[in-house]
Amino acid sequence: MKFKYSLKNKLFLVILCVLIFNIVLSLILGTTMFDKLYTYDKINNIKSGVDNISSNYLNGDLNKTIEEIINYEVQNMTICIFSMNTTTGAGNIEYYSRQRYFTLNPFDNKVLYLLRRLFLENAFDELTKNNYYIINDEDNVSGNNITVISNITADKYILIQTPKKFIEDISYSAIKYSMIISIFTLLIGAIIIYFVADRATKPIRKIQIIADKISSLDFSNRCDILSNDEIGLLSTSINNMSEKLQDFISQLMIANKKLKDDLIKQEKADKMTKQLFVNVSHDFKTPLTLIMSYSEALLDMKNIDEKTKKDYLKIIIDEGNKMSKFVQELLKLSQLESGIIKLEKSNFSINEIINDTIINNSILTKEKNIIIEKYISNNDIVYADYYRIEQVFQNLYENAIKYASYNGIIRVSTINRNNHCIIKIYNSGNSISKEDLENIFISFYKADKSRKNLGSYGLGLAIVKAIMDMHNEKYGVQNVDNGVEFWFELENSEINLELEDY
Repeated sequence: MKFKYSLKNKLFLVILCVLIFNIVLSLILGTTMFDKLYTYDKINNIKSGVDNISSNYLNGDLNKTIEEIINYEVQNMTICIFSMNTTTGAGNIEYYSRQRYFTLNPFDNKVLYLLRRLFLENAFDELTKNNYYIINDEDNVSGNNITVISNITADKYILIQTPKKFIEDISYSAIKYSMIISIFTLLIGAIIIYFVADRATKPIRKIQIIADKISSLDFSNRCDILSNDEIGLLSTSINNMSEKLQDFISQLMIANKKLKDDLIKQEKADKMTKQLFVNVSHDFKTPLTLIMSYSEALLDMKNIDEKTKKDYLKIIIDEGNKMSKFVQELLKLSQLESGIIKLEKSNFSINEIINDTIINNSILTKEKNIIIEKYISNNDIVYADYYRIEQVFQNLYENAIKYASYNGIIRVSTINRNNHCIIKIYNSGNSISKEDLENIFISFYKADKSRKNLGSYGLGLAIVKAIMDMHNEKYGVQNVDNGVEFWFELENSEINLELEDY
């Protein structure tokens, strides 16, 4: 299995290395320094014993002296109190821990030999300079022991000796059991450290997973770490960053969508502008051609009769009127869209505009044998620009006549809702495609490309759009059963006392 250099594993390895280093260091120091430290402490302990026993001895308190001697003897020390003539080397042993009571020589030959050797080495002369004479060599006269000698009086001495083997055994045992305890601690500690490291780094792993999802623009998850430490604060910061980033991206996506829509509209506008030049050129070309043709004919024909002459002139005048009307519509639309024309609002009855428009266009509806149906209330008083709204209704009504089928129906109705009067103009006929419904109010856009037959320039509905936008009112078109329905809204007047729905 491949080892992962995760934070948990790194933390576990660092702490494990510290424990192992501690064990190795303890082993090195134990084998090199422990023996010396213990020997140093033992010598100081012996010095204390020498001082305590000497003090009690000089005070003449035999019981305390014996009690103190026993106290040190149980610590594996040998104590000898003796007198000596440092000039001749003669002396007597007053007390010795290993005295043999049942032998001719009650004292251990070793201590006698030791005292003899000390005398020969002038050890007692050293006591005139120092309080203690210490022997701590392995290869010395006292054998493998630590020996401390001191004066009690001028000719009386005390010697305390303890074997170094005892110290070595203690040192070895201490090192051995320290190693056993350290290894046991290492094993138990490694298990505990592993689980502690896993628990300590678990929140960080959660944050890392959330951060990966955020980098993939997945904002559906949140960090649920509620601690008050640095990890909890980091979790809160990640959540705040996620929310803000989500908001920014949402705004960016909306702006991007709007930009795409604008580009599409711009492309459509460019396309329609190109189509405009084609249409305008075509619309001007036809009447200009007729005007030029009939004008040349009038000049060339010398014996033209009066009737033919009038017919030619009528054609020239009609084509001129068409061009004039086209130019007027272009100029009107330009003034509306540029804001040159200002609204002059007033209170008036929308019924008056509806009735007058129907009467004024009755010749056209009769030519197509169109049935006019009217469902309007009696008191539809609205607040708007009378002449602009009259233009709106006229354009929509003309549009209904153009696209209504022969023997068809045009239905005009009003309805009052939410303090607004909704005016609807329905005509029977073919429905409009979805693409045409979205673009039908754009300048020069014609759902029916055979506009020549209908005398349309594609400006009527664009003028409606411009006027309604100036009023800041709603308008639209929709396909209904067996026909098409245009509608627009106007604000009801405050003096409109009675609103009725049909």
